[in-house]
Amino acid sequence: MAAYLYILECADGQRYTGIANDLKQRLADHQAGRVLPTAWRLPARLVYFEQHEALHQARQRERSLKGGRTRRASIEYMIATFPREKLAPFA
Repeated sequence: MAAYLYILECADGQRYTGIANDLKQRLADHQAGRVLPTAWRLPARLVYFEQHEALHQARQRERSLKGGRTRRASIEYMIATFPREKLAPFA
């Protein structure tokens, strides 16, 4: 089953990194305020995602991004170079 790592940019400029099996549903949950960490920072927009084969792989990647092993500049580069047309189905 496919799994996704995703990064949202919230209205306050902060970023939220998460994982999901169903990215469209998870984004809908965020926009509806059903995800506590982003509920008060809406709207949030998708700026980056990766598809993985399994949830544990997406979780491992999430931990590497949140755990400080990946520098902020690297995350900024990932977002800046991510093809915008890939985000269109999730808008």
